Amino acid sequence: MASIDDLPADKLHPSKKCPECFAYIPLRAEVCPMCQARVGQVDRHGRAKRPLDWKAYLAAAVAIAAFFIYCWWAFF
Repeated sequence: MASIDDLPADKLHPSKKCPECFAYIPLRAEVCPMCQARVGQVDRHGRAKRPLDWKAYLAAAVAIAAFFIYCWWAFF
């Protein structure tokens, strides 16, 4: 007999909780209807996972590199 821990998370919970506004949303929702935040799959606690925003990470890396290049050019 399977225990409750062996079941997939989407079979355990009837809905998931938005990580931004904490509203309960349907399991298949990709965007929260309350705050318009992108949400991922449900975890084992019933909360939606935050999807990675690779564009934001790339933009931050470019900005940090530009800052270091400017500091090197301006001060050295």
